[in-house]
Amino acid sequence: MPSPLKINLASNGLLVVCGLVVLGISAYVEHTTRKINYSSSTYTYDAFVGIFTFVALFGLVVLRAAKSKYASVGVETGISGLLWIFWLAGAADTTKYTSADRAICRHIDDLFDLPEFETADPDAIALAKKVFKSTCRDLKAQLAFLWIGFVILTVTTVYLVYLGMKRGNSMWKSSLLNYDHDAHSHSDPFADPVGSQRGPVAGVVDEDPDAKP
Repeated sequence: MPSPLKINLASNGLLVVCGLVVLGISAYVEHTTRKINYSSSTYTYDAFVGIFTFVALFGLVVLRAAKSKYASVGVETGISGLLWIFWLAGAADTTKYTSADRAICRHIDDLFDLPEFETADPDAIALAKKVFKSTCRDLKAQLAFLWIGFVILTVTTVYLVYLGMKRGNSMWKSSLLNYDHDAHSHSDPFADPVGSQRGPVAGVVDEDPDAKP
């Protein structure tokens, strides 16, 4: 079974990818939509979520590398829970406040065929169509990665809570780096800590078939 540290590192890596994608899409959409005098605070918040996620996870990497007492299961669970709230808020907010945008995306060509646009500059219409279609694709990707990040954090947070509550809540102050060693020492109390060369451990039956009584 993979170690808890490796599982958490893999989860953090996937979340960083999601965060960078969300940050990149948010910045790109904010830039492109300004051409048609449109902006959305939703994308600004999503960009914040991406930046905060990267900073928080980078901070955890530094704490683990320094073997700080703050690199504990309790601290990692707290940070994961905080990120879970931010990602849930971002995913829910983006889903709710872009519902009208997504409806427009499904009928973007019909929208520009309305009589109101008959006298408009064809070049301006072509630019607006291009921007809106690009934004629609970005919006779909944004929502996908926001909800993927939320699912990753849900699984990670539940897993960390499970680790912290093992053995009567005694693991909250332990680091993931030491978790494997602690788990092994608790799971096999009769294990020989030095090695089998010292002979059988007291209290353990010698099952050597060639041994004489």
